[in-house]
Amino acid sequence: MKLTQALKDATTRLEEAGVPSPDFDARELAAHVLGIRLSELPMHRERLLTGDELAAFEGLVASRARREPLQYLTGDTEFYGLRFLCDRRALVPRPDTETLVEVALDLAAELETTRIADIGTGCGIIAVTLAQQLPDLEVLATDSSEEALALAAENVALHELERHVMLAQGPWLEPLDEAGWAESVEMIVSNPPYVCEEDLDTLMPEIAEHEPREALVGLDADGLGAYRAIVTDCRELPALRALAFEVGEGQAAAVGAMMSEALRAREIIIRKDLGRVDRVVAAVLGIGER
Repeated sequence: MKLTQALKDATTRLEEAGVPSPDFDARELAAHVLGIRLSELPMHRERLLTGDELAAFEGLVASRARREPLQYLTGDTEFYGLRFLCDRRALVPRPDTETLVEVALDLAAELETTRIADIGTGCGIIAVTLAQQLPDLEVLATDSSEEALALAAENVALHELERHVMLAQGPWLEPLDEAGWAESVEMIVSNPPYVCEEDLDTLMPEIAEHEPREALVGLDADGLGAYRAIVTDCRELPALRALAFEVGEGQAAAVGAMMSEALRAREIIIRKDLGRVDRVVAAVLGIGER
């Protein structure tokens, strides 16, 4: 079968399965199987696929039709202009999280911070991106999931940042003590689980059925339990100067109030994502005021 016919059949199958971007996904999977860039695919449309190529392509299309995330099938994704390995060990990186990175970079420059902890690092996109953008920065990336940390380690190695990004396992801020960071960390950055359990089934199947539940569903009925745990522990960090969170839609005001009250923040910053949703809440703290 020629590639052009295989793409046509795949697009139809994905469209029938309700995949939001069937044509793009079919082409992305084909490029992955053939080991070429997506931009090169038009030059191969009349290519006759081998039996192995066709079988591999059809297998991936079948998985995508079951609404498995495209990034899990190709094994990588792009974030902040960088390539990251991506699989079911951690959440799929989302463009919304780039807003959190931008806020963290702005605060790091303003406050001249040199030590940042990324809490709940997942595949490591925040830690790696911050370290890549700020060569003098040290980042401690933590996660309670051993599997997620293994994936993060692969991404740290991919970008050759082993000297700048350290990894530690444990819930919330607990790893800071074992890593010797509790007394010196200057900024906390986190994209914690914040989806209310009752809302999980309303999400796209790619998210609700295939991504790690523990990285999605927030603690407590309102989904804000992770923020409460992190903010409470931040009161014990003597050098902390800033804290930045990604939040879900409609959560910014509550998280901002929580940070202001618990940490006596001198400034609360709320930043919108590209969809005009209040996506990031940050607090700038006064040293010795907590």
